[in-house]
This record gives sequence, C-alpha cells and structure tokens, in this order.
Amino acid sequence: MHRQMNKIMNIKQLLIIFFLAIFATTNAQKRPESLEKHLEIIKTDTENAQSLLFLCEYYLKQGDYSKAVTYAEYMKNLTEKHPNNLIRLQAHLYLGQAQMMSGREKIARKNLDAALDLASHQDNDTIRCTLYGALGQYSANIDADYYQAIRWVYKGIELAQHKHLHRQYGMLLSQLANIHYLKRDGSGLKYALESYELGHQLKDSYLTYLGAIQSAYMYFLNKQHEQAMNYVQEAENLMTNNGFYDQAHTFNLLGKLLEELGNYPQATAYYQKAMKDKQTSQTASVVYAYLGYARVLMKQQKHTEAIGLLKQGIAISQARTNAVHRNELYETLSLCYEELNRYQEALNAYKQFRIENDSLFNEHKERDLSEMRYRYDMERQENHIKQNKLEMMQQEQYVQQLSYILVIIVIVLGLQYYMYRRKNKLYLSIVKQSQEAIKRETELNQRIHTLESQDQGSAKYASSSLTDEKSQDLFHRLERMMREEKIYKDHTISKDKVSELLGTNRTYLSRIINEQAQLSFTHYVNRFRIEESIRILSDSSNDIPLKALASELGFNSISTFYNLFQASVGMTPAQYRSKVKELEKAR
Repeated sequence: MHRQMNKIMNIKQLLIIFFLAIFATTNAQKRPESLEKHLEIIKTDTENAQSLLFLCEYYLKQGDYSKAVTYAEYMKNLTEKHPNNLIRLQAHLYLGQAQMMSGREKIARKNLDAALDLASHQDNDTIRCTLYGALGQYSANIDADYYQAIRWVYKGIELAQHKHLHRQYGMLLSQLANIHYLKRDGSGLKYALESYELGHQLKDSYLTYLGAIQSAYMYFLNKQHEQAMNYVQEAENLMTNNGFYDQAHTFNLLGKLLEELGNYPQATAYYQKAMKDKQTSQTASVVYAYLGYARVLMKQQKHTEAIGLLKQGIAISQARTNAVHRNELYETLSLCYEELNRYQEALNAYKQFRIENDSLFNEHKERDLSEMRYRYDMERQENHIKQNKLEMMQQEQYVQQLSYILVIIVIVLGLQYYMYRRKNKLYLSIVKQSQEAIKRETELNQRIHTLESQDQGSAKYASSSLTDEKSQDLFHRLERMMREEKIYKDHTISKDKVSELLGTNRTYLSRIINEQAQLSFTHYVNRFRIEESIRILSDSSNDIPLKALASELGFNSISTFYNLFQASVGMTPAQYRSKVKELEKAR
C-alpha cells in the first residue's frame, strides 16, 4: 500500500513537471486580434476612450503595469480636455491598481482615494465593486491590515450580490479567500470553491483560474495535499494557456507541495521561477518565493545560503512597501542564525519579527476609530441621497453627527486612557509585591539555613518505610537542592534523576511533592523556575535576553516560559521587566 501511494505521488510530480516543461518551451503567444485592433485605433486617434479602456484592462491583466499606467494617464489627460467623470473614475482606478502592483504605494493610494471620491457621486456598480476589491487588495498587501481588507471586500460582495454582478462577485470571493489564507484561516475554502464553480458556470477562464489557485492554497493550508494538487494543476493549465499574470503565485504553491513530498530539487526549481517573475507578479508572491526557497535550504542544512535569500526577500518587501510575509522572513532568519550559533543576530532578527507582529496588533485601535468614521460616512451619504433638496437640514445634521462622532471618539479615547492607567497601576503593584516577596523570601531562607546548620547532628532513619518524619526530611532536602543547587535549571530534569539524587524512588518522590507542596512534579519544578525568573527580572540592571533567560532556567521553549510566567504573575516577562525599570526611574 505504501509503495502504491509513493507511486501515485511520483506520477503527480511528473505531471506537474510535464506541465511546467510545456510552459517553459512554448513560444510567446501571438497578440490577440482585438489588441491589434485597438493599438491601430490609438495610433490615429489617441483620444479614443473605448480603446484606452481596453488597453488599460488588457495590460493590467497581463502584468505589464508600465503600459497600463501610460494608457491610464492618457485617459486622465483626456478628461482634462473633455470632462467626463466616468472616464476620470476609471483612469484613477486603473492608475491605482497598476501603481500598487508595481510598488508605488503612495501615489497608488492617492489615485484609489480619488476614484473612491468620484464613485460616491456616480451610479456605476461594476466599477464600484472593482474599486472596493482594489482597496481591499491595498489594505492586505501594503498595510497588512487583513481586517480592513475584509471589510472592503465584503462591501463589494454585498453590492455585487444586490446588483447581480456575478463576475465581480466571483472575483471578490477569490480575493476574500486569499485574505483568509494570509490570516492562516482555513475557513476561507468555501469562498474559493464558490468562486471556482462560478467561473465554470460563466465559462470565464480568468475567474476559474482565480478560484482554482485559491482553492489549491486553502486545501494546502488544511493539509489536504491531494486536493491541492488537483486544483493547482488546473490553475497552472489555465495560467499557461492564457498568459495570466502573477505566475509566481502558482509556482510557489507547486514548490510548497513538492517540498512537502521531500522533492527539494524540483521545489527549488519552482521557487526560482517565481523569484524571476518580478515584473508581472505581485510583490507578496515574489517575496514568498525567497521565503520558500530559504526554507528548502534550511531543511538541507544550508543555513548560510538561506540567510542570503531571506535578506533579499526582506529588502524587496521594504523597497516595495509590502508587509505581507515580512514577519515570517524575520522569524525564519532568526532560526537560521540560531542554528549557526549566531545568537546576537538571531535575537536581533527575532526582535524585528516581534515588531512586525506588534505593528499589526497596535493598528487595532485605529481600526476601531475608523469603524466609527466609516459608519458615519455611510449614514451621511444615505441622508444626502434621501434629502438632497434640504441643504440646510443636511448641513445641520452634518454638524450634529460630526459633534456626536467627536464626542464618542473623546469618550473612547478617555476610556482607553483610563484602562491603560488602571492596568499600569495594577502591573506596578504586582511588581512591587513581587520585589517585597523576594526580600521576605531571602530573609526567611537565611533563617532556615541557620536553623538547619544547628541541627546537623540529627539521627538518621533506621526504618525503610516512608514515615512522616522521613517524608519531611526528604522534602527539606529536595527544597534545599532546588533553592541552593538550582537543579531545576537542568533541561533534562526528571523524576528518575531527582529521586536518584535523593536516594529514593520516583513513587516516593511524587508522593512527597504531592503531600508537602500539593503539586505535581512538573508544576513543582516550574514553580522554582518562575520564582527565579521573577528574581532576575526584578533586577533592573540585568538585561539578559528573554529567550536566553528561558533557556538558562531550563525551559525548552520561550513560549512555555511566556505562558507560565503570565499565568503566574498576570503579565508577560517583557511587561514585567518594563514595569521594573519604570519603578526604578521613579525612585
């Protein structure tokens, strides 16, 4: 059975390679007659709006963004001579999309905002759906704000459903599935499959391709590799036959699947193809190719080569202002440095990884505020449509609503500030109590040590049974080993090791700890580790990295350290250290 499965997977690998070979050896497709027709028209009539629209859409789909920008600029200039808000709206939309895809994010946002302003005064639902999708794409790829992206896409989906715009609805569904994939949320599969089925129903090859590739990614995310293989093969076929842009997106998934199968040479070949497709692919796809290739090299213990690729991926991500996958690049870079024992560089990379993640978290407050502004703008627009003849009433309502929103914002900000102050006081109180407890514990330990030194001549136990007196003696010896010898710092500490040190067995050891401390062995050991971490972090002059501290205390992972510390103290180690320094400055 195992051999049959291997044979099936090998056949699938050969099929993928065969399809890619066809793609690589096929000559460039001839330009379609419709394209030639419109290019001829533009030669004689540079202000033909219909041909300009066709050329913008065609080159945008082909990934030739410089030409798309050129013809969109012609459209915008045309509206300067012959004012036409619809043409101007389309010009700004195409400019925004093409500039966003080519890494010119600031000017792209200006054009998308201009298109949004024009769309609010026009009744063209098809363009509005496309615009909402473009804004969602900008939020996901440039801002890495997936919640804002989902909100834009849902807005387009609701409009497309209401107006029965099936193609726009399908494309927005595929975009929604892609955002779910970026969030590593497997529930986006249903949107990808619905987009794929709609593409077949409409006999739209591009929509089918989008649905197929997103379905493949979602199945891969859900670890259903056989289904992912089926859909990616169909997507690759459609991509090859039609010359769709962002081929790196498909190559990356082929690389992932072969990487899972352990076929590193072929996985590497596909990642390299994706890396070369910089001109016609989205930045996020190109960046991921560097990440995927680096991970393949890591599995082959080629960490130095992987570091070079990761740095190139980070440089492209920063140059094109695209935050997607940047946190993964830094996290993987940290792991590479750690494998090479370059711990300081590993720590620096890990800090950058945390900064990228924290930046996403910190934007949550801004989203809350923008949500109120969004609702207000929608309400104001509806009132404007219903009461367009009552300008004075509209103006008064506008001022009232604006005041209402400002009051809410002030209240929300005030509550947030109050909660922050309250939380800060609580944290400072916890730190003070911990520092006082450490002092008391030190004094008690000194007294106990003095008393024990006076009682060194006590008689040994003759009985082999575990009497109450012997149980207490064993527990005291265990406590002494923990507090003075700090055996809990051993990463491989176990009941067998400790019982051997005490001259007893693991059954007696478990019973002693349970009776005397009311804890299991693991919880007992971790209690000492957390207590020691509190003592170290309470010293404001100690700047040991938290990852190094966790390792020194015997934790096998920093996440375990973080979780146990927060459960015990009520805040993370980083927050505790910050509050200690804050108290030190206040003294």
